[in-house]
Amino acid sequence: MCGIAGIVAREAAEDVVRRMLARIAHRGPDGEGLAVRRVGKRVATFGHRRLSIVDLAGGAQPMEDAGTRDRPGARALVTFNGEIYDHAKTREALRREGARFVTRGSDTETLVSGYASWGERVVPRLSGMFAFAAMDLRSGEVLLARDRSGIKPLYWARLSESTFEGGGIAFASELDALLEVPGIERRIDDQGLASFLFSDYAHPPYTLVRGVSKLAPGELLVLRGDGSEDGPRRYVAPQVPEEGPVPDARELLETLGDAVESQLMSDVPLGVFLSGGIDSSVIAALAHQRLARRGSKPRLQAFCIAFEEASFDESAHARAVSQHLGLEHVEEVLSPRAMLDVVDEVLDHLDEPLGDHSIVPTYLLCRLAAKHVKVALGGDAADELFGGYPTYAAHARHARAMRPFVTSARAILGPDRVGALLDRLPSGDGYQALDWKLKRFVGRWDDDVVRRHLRWMSSLDLPALSEAMGDRLRGEPATLAEAHRWWGDPIATTTTLDFATYMPGSVLTKVDRASMAHGLEARPPFLDEGVLALARRVPSSLKVRGGVGKVLLREAARSLVPPAILDRKKHGFSVPLAAWLRGPLSGRLDALLASSPVWTTLEREPFARWAGEHRARRGDHTKALWALVVLDRWMRSTGVRG
Repeated sequence: MCGIAGIVAREAAEDVVRRMLARIAHRGPDGEGLAVRRVGKRVATFGHRRLSIVDLAGGAQPMEDAGTRDRPGARALVTFNGEIYDHAKTREALRREGARFVTRGSDTETLVSGYASWGERVVPRLSGMFAFAAMDLRSGEVLLARDRSGIKPLYWARLSESTFEGGGIAFASELDALLEVPGIERRIDDQGLASFLFSDYAHPPYTLVRGVSKLAPGELLVLRGDGSEDGPRRYVAPQVPEEGPVPDARELLETLGDAVESQLMSDVPLGVFLSGGIDSSVIAALAHQRLARRGSKPRLQAFCIAFEEASFDESAHARAVSQHLGLEHVEEVLSPRAMLDVVDEVLDHLDEPLGDHSIVPTYLLCRLAAKHVKVALGGDAADELFGGYPTYAAHARHARAMRPFVTSARAILGPDRVGALLDRLPSGDGYQALDWKLKRFVGRWDDDVVRRHLRWMSSLDLPALSEAMGDRLRGEPATLAEAHRWWGDPIATTTTLDFATYMPGSVLTKVDRASMAHGLEARPPFLDEGVLALARRVPSSLKVRGGVGKVLLREAARSLVPPAILDRKKHGFSVPLAAWLRGPLSGRLDALLASSPVWTTLEREPFARWAGEHRARRGDHTKALWALVVLDRWMRSTGVRG
């Protein structure tokens, strides 16, 4: 797990790339590397920050391949962020074709040799999490690629010909590294901003910086030898439902166990995140089980964050799982003050604004784990693949009954009156309080299931977004504008939609930034290729049934975890942010409303009104106000303006 940065132009750009690497030094605290290679008129300056996980002695980057038995010598150069779990199998296939290897077992060497031998055809063969740039040292062609699920990030920009003669491209693991590139303006991209305010994140290809893009999950970009671009384009089909044999609990357990075992690959200490929910508990149980199969008593540490605020705390369930499995339980109890004290520290690790406030406890969980291990397995993506979020059950169980009620209420009272009545409900501070659910479910009703789902999840719903951005809002936000697919029924549609949008845009981004801030590699076994293939065959009836989610996963987990864990309702990893914005963060909001760089791009009046309503409990504007705090901190630290 590392950080990458580079420039491909007509001249070397070592000073610029070193500045870019300095921006992402936290992603790779174990070393820095830089390589410059010229092919014809093209020069690649590739940089790398290393977090040493596999082949500690031989895995330094950027790395060249060792050529073939007949022709030793480099054919390609790579700078790579991630892990290729099945690289030993790929290495053996390459060896049979004549490739030479000089490292003990570096997955980076397997990758660069694969690119040298197979070109871009290597990318669909990779099983793991990755973002990389590779240069063919024979043709000068350059390839950028991102893993199919979007676990690892990759940003890129075209170089200004007024700054770099002949143009070219720059790339990096994080957005703010590209701000070091001459010619990239520190100006807000309106489409990226609209996406952030609506969805909590900028939907690819957009970012919040004009002229900078990000590869979407499963995309690659090729810079041809003649300077032309090919892409970005998908190299793999999206994760969508498929016809096929319906998997049972035994098949799921075996497939997921194999995924966990492959991700136990490490030459450094390894542990698990444990929340007390089904997803992380199953991963912890399988990791313990597979380590035990190796013939020695496993020493597996489980890391958990506890909250003093009772409605947000799951630690008792996590401790029960650890005790049941015999894990070494490592826990930290967080007071509201402890979390508040790190808010700015957390926000400063967001290279691009992210509205998911659960990054605060995630950051602290990663900080705790990093004191003990360098790799941790977690349960991310199970909700999207197997139907875990409460919204799925709401679509399946209540939508048909609610449609006549909402339609009648709007016809009799008018849409504005319905919203006004809902706003009179006093706002609670607990986790997903009843008033919060009602205001979203009824107040953001849309007969189209895709639009309804995205509006339920949004920070600023469409009317509020229009108020906030004024004339700068052009059309609908990117996530909504592109979400036009239907996959057979509400459950299949919304889980598929979340896998393609919310999961990589918010969930995986949050975990990547929080873990990388502490030099910790976070691995998600649910995103293993075998698990993804199985999940495509799971029908909606085995995802949500009778208002209960993750039906198949619960059945598979029965032999692994305590029964009490299986019967629990879904509980997110959150903080009492609504109360903070009325209390300890209230003064910060006042100062921000009085003076902030955000007012170079947003309308002040709506946010001032929402802040007043939030304090008076006449409305819950937690997500909108938090988005404002996040954006303010980012604009102040980066100098980006509207």
